[in-house]
Amino acid sequence: MNGNNPDMFPNDGTQWADADGDGYGDNANGNDADKFPSDASQWYDSDNDGYGDNQQGNNPDAFPSDGTQWSDQDGDGYGDNANGNNPDKFPQDSTQWQDADYDGFGDNANGNNPDLCPGTPFGETVDANGCSTSQTDSDQDGVSDIADGCPNTPPGEFVNANGCSETQLDDDNDGVVNQYDLCSATPLNAVVNAAGCANSQLDTDNDGINDALDSCPATNPGSSVDGFGCAANQRDIDGDGVSDNLDTCPNTPLSEVAANNGCSESQVDTDLDGVFNDVDQCPNTTLLDLDGDGEFDIDSLGCSPIQYDDDNDMIDNTVDICPVTPSGEQVDSNGCADSQLDEDNDDVWNSIDLCYDTMPGQAVDQNGCSQFQKDDDGDGIVNAEDECPNTPTGEIINDIGCSLTQLDSDGDGVNDFVDAFPLDSNESIDSDSDGVPDRMDAYPLDATRSEAEAENDSNGFLFILAAIFTIGVIGALLVVRNRKQQDTTSPFAQANFEDEVTEANINQIYETKTVPSIEQEYLEQQSQGNQTWEENGVHWSVTPDGTLSYYDETTTSWVLFQN
Repeated sequence: MNGNNPDMFPNDGTQWADADGDGYGDNANGNDADKFPSDASQWYDSDNDGYGDNQQGNNPDAFPSDGTQWSDQDGDGYGDNANGNNPDKFPQDSTQWQDADYDGFGDNANGNNPDLCPGTPFGETVDANGCSTSQTDSDQDGVSDIADGCPNTPPGEFVNANGCSETQLDDDNDGVVNQYDLCSATPLNAVVNAAGCANSQLDTDNDGINDALDSCPATNPGSSVDGFGCAANQRDIDGDGVSDNLDTCPNTPLSEVAANNGCSESQVDTDLDGVFNDVDQCPNTTLLDLDGDGEFDIDSLGCSPIQYDDDNDMIDNTVDICPVTPSGEQVDSNGCADSQLDEDNDDVWNSIDLCYDTMPGQAVDQNGCSQFQKDDDGDGIVNAEDECPNTPTGEIINDIGCSLTQLDSDGDGVNDFVDAFPLDSNESIDSDSDGVPDRMDAYPLDATRSEAEAENDSNGFLFILAAIFTIGVIGALLVVRNRKQQDTTSPFAQANFEDEVTEANINQIYETKTVPSIEQEYLEQQSQGNQTWEENGVHWSVTPDGTLSYYDETTTSWVLFQN
């Protein structure tokens, strides 16, 4: 063994070399030849597939007796060589190895992703369960999905060969499924109701005319109808607004208005005189034979001689008490116009009489109005009773028709409207309206005072005493004079009377004048922003907010005025 090229098999003339030292000779034609001379872990290859039989050696042959298989990665006993015997269709999955229908899902029902439809026809697409539409029936109607024209058939419904039930079919394409379609053969494109019926398939009123042709769809049951489905109570052949069942004149002209019985004036002869109403100018003719010829005396206009109207006022001669009424005038039932009547007998015809109810015996003007009916100045008092006939418009009058601008009660030549003293003929002006005539008012433009101021307190007091004395004397004289017999016819007596009136007025004013201390009250009130004045001897004061007070001489204080 120590020489050159020693014989590794000295007892076997067919072998001498053992390169990998595994005890099997490298001579392929010798005994026990080493099929893997360079691999000490392999030497036999029973099936000659190039993989050693030693399962503990390198690349051992998983199928030592099958030359077409040698590897089994998933250890399921089926070779990985797809072209070998019993090849493993799923070399990475030990639970699957066969796929008889080549759909990619294993035939082992207990393995991973088993094929639930193992007999899938070749080439068909399958779902996640290995089933094609030819093998499934999603709606379980007994028709496979590939042949099912209605894939979502409700459970329990009967289907046809295409897998469609009556709730899925619409044989007449009217939009209503067969299950609910009461009219299964609706014409194409016809409009239908919810029951799938077109008007041409319905006869709502059961008159024998389908709704599409029926012009009267609500005919009463049992009524006879024409070809348009209309009964007599639904027809109006002559278009006069009266249905045929009530129309006694069925051929009324279109241009004429018919009565409730369907007859127009050209179809009726109300008075039976042989002339139709539309041309009969005497609609209530009494049939008479005045000439005794055996025939009614009626002319072509339907009038007998007693119905003539010579003045054409629409009142026949037999009752017309005004036979020559002017043309165009409106008449009453007796045939008389206003131009032929004078109802108040004032010799003015009604047509031009502006006062219809003039009392008998009163003189009137050309318009038929008496002074007891006229009010020329429009003051509400008739002329016959108006003592002031030209009262200006808008002025207030008394009961005899006179306004203040028309009266002068004291005869002083100044009308009462502007006369400050309408009952005093000696006075008429009071510029400050304080009740004192301007000619006797020391302050004619100041309503708060009217007497001249005294030079000093003592003179003022003396003036007051003198005034009181003078007033007393005048009063005594007036009393004496009044006791004397008055001569009312004397102009001097009248003048004296007027003076007395004036004096009386003035006395009243002076008697109510207060002592000069009231001026101090005025000044105090005015200093407070109040307005003061004297009226008929009473001193008044009003604050800016409108509170009114008067001066009480008894208490010498201002007292709130209570209205």
